Amino acid sequence: MPEVTVKYKNNKSLKALQELAEAYDMVIETPDTVAKLKRDLPITFADGSDPSELWGIWKDNPMTLEELRKKAWGDRL
Repeated sequence: MPEVTVKYKNNKSLKALQELAEAYDMVIETPDTVAKLKRDLPITFADGSDPSELWGIWKDNPMTLEELRKKAWGDRL
């Protein structure tokens, strides 16, 4: 979806933009709505995870960055 940034000076202008957006099936994202979306995402992270457990994960399978890209992306590069 194409995006455009609009700067406004007061809340009255924002209200008018929101009404216009509603009439034309557009979405207005303000910093508040974006922050709320991020808070509401159902993403959880492991408690007490230790990234050091991943050290040496490739030690028995040496691979260059180019090989890794080719394996991941195939012919789409």
